[in-house]
Amino acid sequence: MDGPGFWGLPAGLLLLLLLPPPPRALAEGPLVFVAVVFRHGDRAPLASYPTDPHKEAATTLWPRGRGQLTGEGVRQQLELGRFLRGRYEAFLSAEYRREEVLPLLRFPTRSCPRYHELLREATEAAEYQTALEGWTDFLTQLENYTGLSLVGEPLRRAWKVLDTLMCQQAHGLPLPSWASPNVLRTLAQISALDIGAHVGPPRAAEKAQLTGGILLDAILANFSRVQRLGLPLKMVMYSAHDSTLLALQGALGLYDGHTPPYAACLGFEFRRRLGDPDEDAGNVTISLFYRNDSTGLPLPLSLPGCPGACPLGRFRQLTAPARPPAHGVPCHGPPEPATPAGDGHWHWGGSEGGRRSRDSHSRVLPAATVVPLLAGAVVVLGVLSTGLGLLAWRPSCLRAWGGPV
Repeated sequence: MDGPGFWGLPAGLLLLLLLPPPPRALAEGPLVFVAVVFRHGDRAPLASYPTDPHKEAATTLWPRGRGQLTGEGVRQQLELGRFLRGRYEAFLSAEYRREEVLPLLRFPTRSCPRYHELLREATEAAEYQTALEGWTDFLTQLENYTGLSLVGEPLRRAWKVLDTLMCQQAHGLPLPSWASPNVLRTLAQISALDIGAHVGPPRAAEKAQLTGGILLDAILANFSRVQRLGLPLKMVMYSAHDSTLLALQGALGLYDGHTPPYAACLGFEFRRRLGDPDEDAGNVTISLFYRNDSTGLPLPLSLPGCPGACPLGRFRQLTAPARPPAHGVPCHGPPEPATPAGDGHWHWGGSEGGRRSRDSHSRVLPAATVVPLLAGAVVVLGVLSTGLGLLAWRPSCLRAWGGPV
């Protein structure tokens, strides 16, 4: 028990009073820059399969065409637009301006055999092969049901079957009798295995440098350029596919095993701290949020190793292994022409399966080239902007490589 101190105060309390006060946490200041990456809304299936009972009625069921937004998808994008308008009113133009919207490109992994090598290493791992072998009987049976050849290279085609079934189910269409909840669950597990091979170990950081790390680096580079040149830009939006968001989550170390739902939105908010004597990057923090449910508030996220609002310098340090190095990302072979992609399940891989591209010629993509190659084609910015009005940026670094998507 503490003995008596001066003025009748306990000695322990007196000691606390004599200690210097802890450093005051700096107050979060004004929002100075925002980057958001969002997935498009509900869409029609990308493809069908030979025995699909709804195949002949596709033009009636999906009048805008395969892979295109449905009425529900339009509503989701408008709702997302209203959310962003309410959150960033001061950063957005009052009306939609066509010249403020930039189309973007996918990751350059089609032309990067090094990425295919990393992916092949993941798919040849014992854990991956064991899981795949456990589904051999299931895939053989699924072949009989769908008329597709699945055994041998099942993942991409199995995902397309899942995508078709899930889109049809979401729109109240009856599924074939064989498409039980257990079948859908197994197809989702197969899809998750494929996603893990693309964004997870082994060599997750190196894979991120060739996928989500490119977009992450571009977001940081855009902020730095705006600050350095005193540009009026306050907000950049990237319309993306599920694969884009998954890759970005992987680069941030935030992939949780779930595919982003339609209209999911990952946000980066840059704030200037008040009372910080450092006028450089040290007085800026980055806060992350994830909006995966339009009925609730966005979820705050923390970068692993930096809880809460993360100082910009610390954020750069922690994400450095997943971002392209300054000297460029090592890739081999000349770039292939870019081709359009739908929701794309893993279009990074190039051809079906995406694991066979090889070239003996060594090539390094310099950082100045890598950073501009952003992910995701603009899908519905016109629709989204009806709800919010867009303010995007048309910098010289965001050039199309290999033609528009």
